Amino acid sequence: MGRTRPEPASVQPPAPHGIDGPALRQAFAGGAAALSQQADALNAINVFPIPDGDTGTNMSQTMRAALEEAALDPDDGAGAVAQAAARGALMGAKGNSGVILSQILDGLAGLPDGAAAIDARALADGLERGRAAAYHVVSNPKEGTILTAITAAASAAAASAASGADADATLAAAVDAARDAVARTPDLLPVLKEAGVVDAGAQGLFVLLDGMLRGLRGVAPSAASADLGAIDPSWLAATRRAHNGGERSGFCTEFVVQGSQLDGDAIRARLSPIGNSLLVVGGGDLVRVHVHTHTPGDALAYARTLGTLSHEKVEDMEAQFQALAARGASATAPRVEGIAVVAVGAGAGIEALLRSIGASAVVHGGQTMNPSAGDIRAAIEATGAADVIVLPDNKNVIMAAQQAATGLARRVRVIPSRSIPQGVAALVALNTEATLDENVAAMQDAIAQVHTGEVTLAARATRIHGLQIRKGQPIGIVDGDLVVAEESIADAVRGCVARMIDGRDTTLITLYAGAGQDEAAAAALADALRAEFGAEVEVVDGGQPHYPYLIGVE
Repeated sequence: MGRTRPEPASVQPPAPHGIDGPALRQAFAGGAAALSQQADALNAINVFPIPDGDTGTNMSQTMRAALEEAALDPDDGAGAVAQAAARGALMGAKGNSGVILSQILDGLAGLPDGAAAIDARALADGLERGRAAAYHVVSNPKEGTILTAITAAASAAAASAASGADADATLAAAVDAARDAVARTPDLLPVLKEAGVVDAGAQGLFVLLDGMLRGLRGVAPSAASADLGAIDPSWLAATRRAHNGGERSGFCTEFVVQGSQLDGDAIRARLSPIGNSLLVVGGGDLVRVHVHTHTPGDALAYARTLGTLSHEKVEDMEAQFQALAARGASATAPRVEGIAVVAVGAGAGIEALLRSIGASAVVHGGQTMNPSAGDIRAAIEATGAADVIVLPDNKNVIMAAQQAATGLARRVRVIPSRSIPQGVAALVALNTEATLDENVAAMQDAIAQVHTGEVTLAARATRIHGLQIRKGQPIGIVDGDLVVAEESIADAVRGCVARMIDGRDTTLITLYAGAGQDEAAAAALADALRAEFGAEVEVVDGGQPHYPYLIGVE
């Protein structure tokens, strides 16, 4: 399978002494721009390890995080810039490919403290360190992937530096080697040849290195290659059938743990039985984890025993597969008549409930793990429906949903639901016999009748609205405002309900019990609320993270 070479980049290489800090920032900017420009092309050929169609997006977002951190560092030494970029990439890494990319950048960051510039030898050594780190974090390395491309790039850079070439020529040698390695990937990984594409991660690394070289030289990123192949529809259909016949893809789960004396190997051993595509990066006080699992709640619960979690992301890979299949379908394929609803939610019980009452697709996400506009857009497209309603079900997701709804060849309406109880009420109001506009009006009326309570534990000590709050204390939030701080979760729930009713004619209180809540305790709490407030009380095993209870009052 022949591959088209990019136009040569040939304008003013850096000074012979090497690449200083400002020039390195310029190179990183070029790499980030190239990945951003070609993200969709990379997504379109992404079939390994699963056909989830997000490699380009993940690599682009990771490199953007690296660039942002490098831009903020006031030190103009190349060592400081490289270390800042590596730090940004680790914290902002997305997906398998993003985590591997973060390790490659970490290799480049292994310069002596205070290093002013990167010469050819340092560049080659950095790529080799990145190669070794990338292989180390992948539990089951495969050739024909980004690992093959970084190996070729590091080897070519070492040979170039040994010959006496400068840093510019050494980076150019790495670019050429990565490009040639991409062309070999279908011969090394059979699934690529069967699907008719090169490896998306390997191509992404070539795009990054080529963009860095062009950025260093002040040349615009090259256009996306037209010779990457295209996923064969028959392969995708066969994979779809096999996928349907086996287990669901599960969830792509990522998070960062901050703690003390964190042991990456022990974390890897603990998480290995619950999933695959496991990557554990770091140790000491900071570890990043990526795993594909059917039980993301188990992974997150274990991680919370180790320290403080951040950068949590849980994505439904089934929805990603459907989106890739939709992209592979003919653009002229007829739309499915009728109205589809895409809802956002987190927690096995909540997601099952949303589907059972009419959601065509559920995008996994919510508080602290907001899905991107791309995630929501993919779910919209995967429905195949001519008319789609989106329920963000979280105030922080509304803007992403509105962005996802723009520019599509179908009618999409975003109902600004700000909570799961509002989203449930909107779905209950859905009438498949009514028009899109009639349903939008009815669903907006439904969410206006719902008040939402959220009970959680305070993340830090603070004083707000006259309440002195301790770290870890149960607190209650009603319609976005913190209103109670209590000694027990049950008292916080009762306090919220009292504020939510407050003289209103209430007919139904719904408690959504979060992950780890005792079923008997939830039933007892419901009995107490019935006795005190004289309203019907329903309990739903929501399984949502972070919030022991969500409360809906209608």
